[in-house]
Amino acid sequence: MKLNNVELLKFANEFADISKSILKKYYFKNFKVEEKNDGTLVTEIDKKIESKFRSLLKKKFPSHGVIGEEFENYQDGNEHVWIIDPLDGTHSFISGKPLFGTLICCMKNKIPIMGLIDIPIMNQRWFGTKGFGVQLNNKKCKIRKEKKKFSDLIMSSTSLLMFNDKQQKKIKNIYKKVKIPVFGTDCYAYGLLLSGKVDIIVEANMKPWDYMAQAFLIKEFGGCISDWNGNELNLDSNGKVVASYDPNHHKTILGLLNEIK
Repeated sequence: MKLNNVELLKFANEFADISKSILKKYYFKNFKVEEKNDGTLVTEIDKKIESKFRSLLKKKFPSHGVIGEEFENYQDGNEHVWIIDPLDGTHSFISGKPLFGTLICCMKNKIPIMGLIDIPIMNQRWFGTKGFGVQLNNKKCKIRKEKKKFSDLIMSSTSLLMFNDKQQKKIKNIYKKVKIPVFGTDCYAYGLLLSGKVDIIVEANMKPWDYMAQAFLIKEFGGCISDWNGNELNLDSNGKVVASYDPNHHKTILGLLNEIK
């Protein structure tokens, strides 16, 4: 069965409506929280959403594979493979901060062709597919023409705790070079970059479901996203992610990050 990208995006948006309704339903309610083997936290809601996604995908596209945060990979060597983070920002969800979201990416032969960031409480969704650009809800995202100085930039990281001690020292020095530092945004920062609000994002200890949707969207939009060495992100990347609105600033931040050994 030959698929076009619009069909894939339609499925992603339809599922994002489902995940949005689930997250809104349980927001500010009591739910079960567990600690995983790696020390991170997971709620019953994370598992509920990812299970629902896998079930619906098997019915709609039975030959497609899935890579998700909460369960084992399924048919991940097939032509089409989906990557899902059912609840990016679990700590935010648990603590009641409304910047958590669902991330969905579809890959064809290991190349991302579709991405989606849904922030349910804010009613904001960034999505796009190959050749169709990127939208926030019903409005197309466009690169602004005016340029900023590096000292005027807004830079974001989810948390300084995602960096080791040596990285933290350097990252703090980089933050001193920009105008506004922003923390605690999770996947929301990438949407803000697509909307021209945030200029640079630097993160570490990321997994494919944490960055592959954004890797597609930012590249399709015309921004820059890579690992700290400037390499294109893929399933085997080392988890160090840097995204920039402007390619010149991307070169600058890569130079600063490469000072971190």
